[in-house]
Amino acid sequence: MKMKGFSLVELMIALAIIGVISSIAYPSYQGYIQDTYHGQAQADVKACGMTLERFYANDFTYVDGEAECTLWSPASGTFAARRYDLAREIPPLAQSYTITATPDSGTCDDRCYSLQSDGTELVF
Repeated sequence: MKMKGFSLVELMIALAIIGVISSIAYPSYQGYIQDTYHGQAQADVKACGMTLERFYANDFTYVDGEAECTLWSPASGTFAARRYDLAREIPPLAQSYTITATPDSGTCDDRCYSLQSDGTELVF
């Protein structure tokens, strides 16, 4: 009678192959997720900029227009689920603004994004 099944060596080889594939795939997946959150932060900064421009078109000032923007990204999520913090800077004369998205945790490492009222975009 012939026995069917796997030997311990075959099982260990299969686990080793799965481990190698996982160690390659997981960092790539994490990079993809970070790129997605960075893209969403850029979209949320631009949406806030459009909101400020719309406010300026009605009131000829940016003051109080920042109340229409969220303070985090992704804006469609909750504050607890944020990945980026959005900071709006409007000088006293209120004729310009700067919106900056910085990661909720960690350093920028080319993951920060800034938009100015003149359309200047900066990734740092």
